[in-house]
Amino acid sequence: MAKTRFREKNKPVAPKPIEAKVNEPEIPKKILKDFLEEKCNFSELKNISKMRAGFLWQKGNIERYRINVWQTTYELGEICPNTKIIHSWFVFYYPDELMIVDKTIEPTGRKIK
Repeated sequence: MAKTRFREKNKPVAPKPIEAKVNEPEIPKKILKDFLEEKCNFSELKNISKMRAGFLWQKGNIERYRINVWQTTYELGEICPNTKIIHSWFVFYYPDELMIVDKTIEPTGRKIK
């Protein structure tokens, strides 16, 4: 009977150092809530699965964000629920003035060739 040669165990690998995440700026919750109420009556929306104000970049003292609102719907005969973005804005946030300015460009209805 032939002998099976066992592989030597690998030496333990040192874990990679964990990089500290730089704290990204955030829009204060009260200001964000007021913006959403004004734009889409957020408190009255049904089946909201997620809302995110994602920081994009900062230039000078103006912070840029993408605000998205997701909704989950259940349709008869479907196996899984459908989750999609129902509202989306590109905004400037001015932290000194505690003000959000909507800079979203509305679609023109033109198709790009």
